[in-house]
Amino acid sequence: MRNPMILAVFLALAGCAMPPGGAVAPGAGPVARPPAEGRVAAECRLLERAQAETSARLLRVWPDVLVGCPGHEGLRDAMTLAQMSAATRAANAAQLPPGVARGRAEMVYRRMITRGVPEAVARDMVASEEFAAAIR
Repeated sequence: MRNPMILAVFLALAGCAMPPGGAVAPGAGPVARPPAEGRVAAECRLLERAQAETSARLLRVWPDVLVGCPGHEGLRDAMTLAQMSAATRAANAAQLPPGVARGRAEMVYRRMITRGVPEAVARDMVASEEFAAAIR
């Protein structure tokens, strides 16, 4: 080859096609996970329940909680940028409740708070069937 940089770029791009952790043994496919649509629907059911619980506690209910969920296509963000930033800071600072492991469970828990679910409500949702379904 005329230019060794071309070879380096080619090899770097070829590495992008490799699955994380290297090659997969023959016959060993990826771990079965529910389709993305199923995970989104499960998380949205959790968010709907969290929003209902927030309303039942007479706390401020943000439409932002359900933005992007199936059946709620007409909703738009209502929180200001400052309120979104405050919710994100609260989510990052929140202590994980017992039983919430790092990984998907932590992500779903913190995302509830980021969307506007009060931390106390999010903490209570961890024990729900909807939370268990959302983290599968």
